Amino acid sequence: MLTFSKHRIIRKWSPGLMLIFFCSSAAQARVLNPGESETLTPASPIESWSFGTGSTLTVNGAETHDISTFGGTLNVNAGKTREIEATEGTQVNLNGATISGTSGSITLSLVNSSANIESSTISGLAIGLQAVREQGTQTGSVVHLQDSTVQGAAGGAFLTSYSVLDMSNSTVEGTGSDSFGLSLSGGSANLSANSKVIGDLNGVIYGLDGSDELLSQLVLDKSSIEGKTGAAIVADLGLNPLGPLVIQVLNGSTLSGGNGSILEVAGGTSVDFSVANSQLNGNVTVQPGSAVSVSLDQSASLTGDLLNVSALKLSNNSAFHGLFKGNAVDGSSVRVESGSTFTGNVENVTSFTLNDSAWVLAGNNQVGNLEMAGGTLDFAPGQTFYKLDVENLSGNGVIKMATDFGSQQTDFLNVTNRADGNYQLSVTATGSKPTSDEPIQLVKVASGDAKFALNNGSVDAGAFIYKLFEEGDGWFLRPDTQISTSTRSVLAIANTAPTVIDAERTLLNTRMGDRRLTAGAGGFWMRTYGNRYSVQNGYGDGYSQTQQGLVIGADTRLAESEWLVGAMVGYGKTDLDLKHGSTGTVDSYSVGGYLTKFDAQSGFYIDAIVKINSFDNRLNVSMSDGERSKGDYNTYGLSGSLEVGKQYDLTADLFLAPFVQVNAAVISGKHYSLDNGLEVDSQLTRTLVTKGGMYVGSQIDLGNGQKIQPRVRVAMGHEFIKSNEVNVNESRFNNDTSTTSMELAGGVNWALPNGVQIFAEAGSSQSKTVSQDYNVSAGFSIAF
Repeated sequence: MLTFSKHRIIRKWSPGLMLIFFCSSAAQARVLNPGESETLTPASPIESWSFGTGSTLTVNGAETHDISTFGGTLNVNAGKTREIEATEGTQVNLNGATISGTSGSITLSLVNSSANIESSTISGLAIGLQAVREQGTQTGSVVHLQDSTVQGAAGGAFLTSYSVLDMSNSTVEGTGSDSFGLSLSGGSANLSANSKVIGDLNGVIYGLDGSDELLSQLVLDKSSIEGKTGAAIVADLGLNPLGPLVIQVLNGSTLSGGNGSILEVAGGTSVDFSVANSQLNGNVTVQPGSAVSVSLDQSASLTGDLLNVSALKLSNNSAFHGLFKGNAVDGSSVRVESGSTFTGNVENVTSFTLNDSAWVLAGNNQVGNLEMAGGTLDFAPGQTFYKLDVENLSGNGVIKMATDFGSQQTDFLNVTNRADGNYQLSVTATGSKPTSDEPIQLVKVASGDAKFALNNGSVDAGAFIYKLFEEGDGWFLRPDTQISTSTRSVLAIANTAPTVIDAERTLLNTRMGDRRLTAGAGGFWMRTYGNRYSVQNGYGDGYSQTQQGLVIGADTRLAESEWLVGAMVGYGKTDLDLKHGSTGTVDSYSVGGYLTKFDAQSGFYIDAIVKINSFDNRLNVSMSDGERSKGDYNTYGLSGSLEVGKQYDLTADLFLAPFVQVNAAVISGKHYSLDNGLEVDSQLTRTLVTKGGMYVGSQIDLGNGQKIQPRVRVAMGHEFIKSNEVNVNESRFNNDTSTTSMELAGGVNWALPNGVQIFAEAGSSQSKTVSQDYNVSAGFSIAF
């Protein structure tokens, strides 16, 4: 009885043809007279029934054979029946019913009739359910299926023109080999609330009504269609002059095909396939002569290939991932808008539109017209470089490309006819050293007024940068003498250690000044500090750094002498703001010793410090293309300081103390690399600073064993080291911080009873290369 095409779908079934199945034992059935009603109970005999208009049969928990009704009303409540044939406006109500087809006919057949089916099971050896019409009529059949299951060995359900199937939390399934789940020949189906259509071969198939052809509509709302071995949906019924079939997949619905296809269209059929708020996986395959338009909306996604599709539209943050192969004869269009993303390749596309959205290429591509309106054309970062051939380019947007300066390979945009508009090129580059100074062409334009500009104005290429220029018919990257963001960052962090050492040394000097209030007694002490430096160098924008730290120490008198010997440990953290979003962090751990002497009678004093530091350096570089690169390394420092001065008492409470100071440090070098390929060889960093100045202060006795010492320090220093080399990708750079600085600071020491002292100081310094915006410190000491 069933004839299949190459897709094995039922062809040209008419209601009259379907009724051949019902040559059963109707002549032997119990018959209700017009207007008569009958209610069956479990005690009723098991019989076949037949009744017409105005009659009602109610089956309450009872069991019957087959039932035929022509315009009557059938109610089955928790009962069991065999096949049901309902025609001529019959109303069928099934609640908790079990309908079993025991022959090769339709289990539940509705012709120009309606059915409300709830919590019921319908199954049979042929088709589980048909909702059809008599030829020449325009009423069809309507089925409301809720919390129920319909199964058939040949197919689950079959609908013709003017018929509708509404499903809610229900399943329609073809169970036999090569069966379909649902066949639509002009009818429409609405699936909601986790409903399922399943076929052993295909899930949903489309056919012809045979006389009055209507456009079938299939709507899924949080539901699914599955073809176990074939496609989820198959449409092969020819050209319909009324327009395309409508398929809507909404709100978390899914399609699944065992052969990888979610939709197959052939025979000149046209389909409008729309997806909203759902995620699909599978291919859409269209045979030549057919036309399918696909639209994704409301964060929908489709992963698969669209083959011979006429049009694709992505809207409202939707996504497609796969191959779009358009119509080879007429060409096809792709439109991606409102935050959506197309990831993959195209073929036979005459028009591609990007509107505030992105196209991420997965290979070499060719399109006719590419129109951009704030969109992003992304050649995709990675080891492979792609070429895009465009006949005409217009609009504005961002073009992301990648270039390997070491191998001279690059992504490439080729406009073969005309380009107009304005475009930002965002170029990702490696940190490897370029092997050639030859320009690298990114864009070729045959004609037009298009303008291209680099994002951030340059591209990091190893130690230096490349800039964009126009020449002839193209746009090129050309090497420049300015250093790259990565190079600026490694030079900055290499220059940080001396400032860390200096901040810790200053705290030790202030500690040794405490003894003037405590008659040279030793004790325990602690200092905390915060600094901010602004650094200018010879390679660009400079940078700023902020330090915080803590130093703890203890000292004691050496025998009965005036010498005081002590030891300290410290921790400091430095954060670098390296411009353009780059950052650096240096963690410093230190241990040191000091020796000091103060002669109260002559006012002469001498301070000596030796210290060892361990530096944990970390860089996070933001390159010109916005990509991040990281690197870290460890170094060690050895430093020493000697200060000699003399205190003059101008009055009983006022003193003046001139001093001279020599500071020296050396920090170990290190070879390391950033993860963008930049190779760094940091040589020894040295610093030698001499400083001269004076303290002016007052020592005031507050009584009750308390003294306070306010003071001001004025000094001038000079850095003598002019060469601290850093090699970046075999290019030599010199961190020259030699300069003269002026320093001004004010502080106070407050001596309390029992040998307790509180300390605070604030100051700053200025120079041509390194300026200390502020320096604040505070602490206390306890004399033994």
